Amino acid sequence: MNTNKKIEIARNILNNAAKMNISGEILLKISQKLDKYIVEYYENGGKRVG
Repeated sequence: MNTNKKIEIARNILNNAAKMNISGEILLKISQKLDKYIVEYYENGGKRVG
């Protein structure tokens, strides 16, 4: 699975979790995972679009 897809999935999970009022601790873990994927994207030469 490419990094773009990982970012998209993690972002959707984070949004859904926030809408379901999941605990802040779990939201933080999801957010940290998303941050990791974003860093990975830019380290691999990802370009920002828009």
